[in-house]
Amino acid sequence: MSTSRIQLRAALAATAVVGLLGLAGCGSDPAPSAGSPSAAPASSAPSSAPPSEAPATPTPTPAPSEVPITATPTPKLDWGGPLAPGAFGRIMAEGNVRSLVQQGWMTRDAAREEACEGKHWKWADQVGDGVDVTYDQQGEIVSFGMSKPVLETARGVTIGDSLMVLKDIYGTGAQQTNDYGQTTWVVKDSDRWIGFLLSGNTRDAKVEFIEVSVGRQPGLLRDGC
Repeated sequence: MSTSRIQLRAALAATAVVGLLGLAGCGSDPAPSAGSPSAAPASSAPSSAPPSEAPATPTPTPAPSEVPITATPTPKLDWGGPLAPGAFGRIMAEGNVRSLVQQGWMTRDAAREEACEGKHWKWADQVGDGVDVTYDQQGEIVSFGMSKPVLETARGVTIGDSLMVLKDIYGTGAQQTNDYGQTTWVVKDSDRWIGFLLSGNTRDAKVEFIEVSVGRQPGLLRDGC
């Protein structure tokens, strides 16, 4: 082999080595070491913009209860017996009206007190309309009155019955007149009384008002105050 050919091969081999070294230098940079400043993790600075918030959902207002309110009916008080001389059932027409207020039978009469002087009382609403009470200035009961058929006697007599019925039940001799000249029928049992005011003095005259009292005959009269 000639010297020139040997020299050419040597030159080619040297060129190849230089090429390989150049390729190695063009490769990826080596990973930074732990002590390198670039190895420290990058701190993410907080953003100055506030985080986005979802719009608040308004709390729904609960609907009011639609259950109807039913008023409890006021019970009717038990009279405890029939209309009788001196009493409405078991309630005697005597003593002070305040005791009946405490028992729930009577209450203050505000409407009457606006029109009349002094303190006034009336039967409680449980009893209904058609009954009244009279009393003196100290509140001592004088009588009970009835203008509607709230009660009837043990013999079945009440408002609307006739003078003929009274005579048939109680006999004769009890017919009288009050201070206004109106026809009355009064029955006495010991110191207790029951009186009937009538629309006239004929047999068909009707009972319009009944009054009971203790210790005095009922007057069968009603005025304003």
